[in-house]
Amino acid sequence: ARPADRGTLASQLWPDALDARAASSLRSAIARLGDGGREIVGSAPGGLMLNDAVAVDLRTARGTAARLLEPRQEEPDDADISPAAVALFSADLLPDWFDAWLEPAAEEWRHLRVNALEAQSQALLTRSRLHEAASAARRAIDVDPLRETAQRCLIAVHVAAGNRSDALRAYEIYRTRLEREVGLEPTEMLTDLVSALRPRVSARRGG
Repeated sequence: ARPADRGTLASQLWPDALDARAASSLRSAIARLGDGGREIVGSAPGGLMLNDAVAVDLRTARGTAARLLEPRQEEPDDADISPAAVALFSADLLPDWFDAWLEPAAEEWRHLRVNALEAQSQALLTRSRLHEAASAARRAIDVDPLRETAQRCLIAVHVAAGNRSDALRAYEIYRTRLEREVGLEPTEMLTDLVSALRPRVSARRGG
């Protein structure tokens, strides 16, 4: 984790105060924390940061994502694909904040969470936990509705469950939205996944 700049923190916490006054208020607030506060917030080169012992959802999610996305042979641990682990990736980063400094971090988090949700969906599908796999896939789609790999995760779950109509419906919804919003078609890989599900009309020979 990177230290938070003291000036940025002060201006966020006391937006109506002058810079010097905001900085003074921040110093006073830190001093009032006392010894207990130093176990939570520590000084670092460049600013302030939470101590490693403090549990933070974002830090936990980053660790989970690192394990999920690390190339390896073995399957993920159950804890990393549990409902609680899936829920870690379900929220935007500080959704009510609109400051420019937050944009790069929010975009990085968006990219990380959609990749993690896809990995969770695939791992759950492998273990035949189809309902949970579909839930993780839908959360990935919520993050980025036009992302084909997220759509593929959901369609793969429908196919595995034998729900051909659901798979075709999900594909058509995605195809229509993709064409309407960006003028593109799904890739051949996704199209091939559903093409075998479409009913085929057999030609009858005349007798």
